[in-house]
Parts: sequence; C-alpha cells; structure tokens
Amino acid sequence: MPPVTRKPPLRDVVDVNADFARALEVIEGGHEHVFVTGRAGTGKSTLLHLLVEETHRRVAVVAPTGLAAMNVGGQTIHSFFRLPPRFVDVRELQALRHTGVMKAIDLLVIDEVSMVRADLMDGIDTMLRLNRRSDEPFGGVQLAMFGDLWQLPPVVREPELKEYFEAAHGGPWFFQAHVWQQCSGRSVELGRIYRQQDDPGFMRILQAVRDGEPDDEILGELNDRVRPKRGLDDVDSYIVLTGTNAAAARENGRRLSELPGKVVNYAAEVTGRFDPGAFPTEPDLLLKVGARVMFLRNDPEQRWVNGSFGTVVELGDEGPMVQLADGTAHLVKKTAWENITYQYDRPGRQITREVVGSYRQLPLRLGWAITIHKSQGQTFDRVYVDLAGGAFSHGQVYVALSRCRSLAGLALARPLRASDVLLDFSVGDYRRVFPPA
Repeated sequence: MPPVTRKPPLRDVVDVNADFARALEVIEGGHEHVFVTGRAGTGKSTLLHLLVEETHRRVAVVAPTGLAAMNVGGQTIHSFFRLPPRFVDVRELQALRHTGVMKAIDLLVIDEVSMVRADLMDGIDTMLRLNRRSDEPFGGVQLAMFGDLWQLPPVVREPELKEYFEAAHGGPWFFQAHVWQQCSGRSVELGRIYRQQDDPGFMRILQAVRDGEPDDEILGELNDRVRPKRGLDDVDSYIVLTGTNAAAARENGRRLSELPGKVVNYAAEVTGRFDPGAFPTEPDLLLKVGARVMFLRNDPEQRWVNGSFGTVVELGDEGPMVQLADGTAHLVKKTAWENITYQYDRPGRQITREVVGSYRQLPLRLGWAITIHKSQGQTFDRVYVDLAGGAFSHGQVYVALSRCRSLAGLALARPLRASDVLLDFSVGDYRRVFPPA
C-alpha cells in the first residue's frame, strides 16, 4: 500500500499577513459577529480554510449554493437549516426534531455571504433561536462571514420581491436583514492583493471598476485590449468568459466540433443524495483528442491545480491522457465530490460530518469558455471577456476582469462602456452594521 500523503498545516504554506492575523484574532475572541471582506484575490477563501483548520471550537461551514458549499467542505444553508427553496417567511418556520448540531455549534462560518439574501439571513437567525431555545440573535452563536459585496449579488428575480426588499429592508443584501437591528458586528478588510501583485497598474484599473465609476482614461486603457478572437496570439491560451451558460456552451461546443476524430463520453456516477444543481461538472463530459480542458480540483500529487489547463492527447477507458503546459502528460481518472451533512456525536460532544452522497466524474471541464459566474474564485493568466449580450448584473464586469493576473493577459471582445459597469452603491452601507475592527 502506498504511503498516505499528509497535507502540511495551512499555516506552514500560506502567508499569514497582518490582516489575516487580525481577522483570526477578532473571530477567535468569540464575542462579535465578523464580516471578512476584501477585493478579488486577497485570500478570503484561504483565510476561511485556515480558521476552520485551527479553531478549537465546534464549527459548521455553510454557503448559499451547492458548489460554494463543496468548495469549502460545508453544507448549503438551505440544507443545514431545512429552509424552503423560496422566499423565507420566518413566521412559517418551526423547530426541527433533531437539533443536536444546532445546539452544539459555537461558530457558524458562512462563505459567499454576498449572495445571501436578507430573508435567508433572518431565516438563519430564526432557526438558531428556535432550535437552541434562545431569545438571543442567532441563538447566541457567533457568525464569521466571508465575501465581497462588490462581486456576486443575491438573486432576486421577481419584480414583486424586489419591491418588497426595498420597502421592508432597504434592499436584498444580507446586512439589511432585520436581525441586524438587534445586534451588530465588526468587519475586517483584507488589503493585500495576491492575484495582481506584480501589476500595480492593473490593480488601479480594477479598483476604479470595482468602485463603479471608471473614467475615460480607465476605459481607454481597457479598450486598448479589444481584439477579435481570430487576431489573438495563441488563442488556445485564453479562457473565454461569457455572461451566460448558453454562450459558454456554444463556444465549447463549436470548438469541440471543429476537432477531427471521435467523441468519447465520460459519464458521471452519482450515489446517495446529490442535488443536480450542485454538479461541479457535466454529468456527460464529451471529449476528443485535442480538446482543451480545465482542471477543477487540486491534484494530491501536485501535478496540477484547480484552474490549470491542459490538452487531451489520448482517450482511454479509465480516463483521458492530458498534456500540461510543462509538456508532461498524465492519466486523469475520476474523482469524487462529497455531499455532506453535519451530525452531532452526543457521547463525544463533537460535531461530525456525514457523507450522504457522492458525485464521481473527471475533475475536468471543457476549457475554451466558462461563465463569469463560474469563474468566481479562479485565477487565469490569459482571459478573453466576451460580453456580447452586455453586462446585466452588479459586479459582473469587475469579476470578469479581476480573474486575470495582468493587464497584458487580458483581451476584450468589444469595447467596455461606462454603462456596463453596474454597481449597487448601497453595498457600502454594510459598514454601519460592521464597522472596521
């Protein structure tokens, strides 16, 4: 049997800068709710993992979507609290039959909190009060929330709901939930940007876009990067970021169809409970020799990382042989993503994680194009932003541009207009609830 490879402690491999240390100090103080924020590329996810690895308290990690929950080894908010997949009316909520986990936790970690709507935040508060039989906000549990309000917004599709949130909360954001009228917290903003640290000029451009008011000079610098796709130097080295799933699928499908040879379908294996909406890659992954692919997970043997690119050079029964940028080729086999739930171990007085479902598939997706939304958290050397249908969401342009390490690696399908840079200026109001620590 081969030796088990143990990961070194995160603290040994990450830069625990002053902001990281301050955030951990405030959270581990155990008294205040903490919102950890920061621009793209400042290490929010790394800090979250470091907190969970090092805390001695009983902790549960949740996120608003299945994919976000899997990325942090947690459970979705709706699943953990048994909340309905619609508007959460706290008057309808009732205590659960099995409340051991909620009674036991000391710390609730919420990732991608910018996507958590006000009604969902009030639902979390209500369920913790009911199940812990406490009148305290969040039942006395401390919250550590991670996210950037300038990136992914909460989804509010129905016009009636938009009107409701404006009238009842002042907006849909998590910090506008009613519970924050009874309590507050502190914020820690991570200031050091790792992703673009070698390109201060690009950081200046991204800051202007993030602020929602790029001037003519900023737009001019970006629009100097407009290139037709056929005019790109080494087009296959770029990842195309699109606004919609349909546009990304068209680009990937077109590029795959242009390759000669047969298509091989690698089908996923699903066991137990696993929400199709949380599938991390296609259940039927169609590949050809010559297909460009992107890796979706770090390799335990460190041959590739999440976000690496490769080219399929051979198709086999166990999986494809993929050639990496360094020229080496490796057999890529299926891996498992786990759907977990938290359980309370009464004899041990510990919170445990139970695997209730798994999804086995190649840790790959076609790598010519992905949506801006699915690019969240990724870092790329070369990015081609294709907003053919225009930007339609708060923070969308900022997310797309900030995936790239440098301005030199960025190309645009069409000129950006000031009207493309959409921003809900109310996001800065979070500081009223979470003043700086």
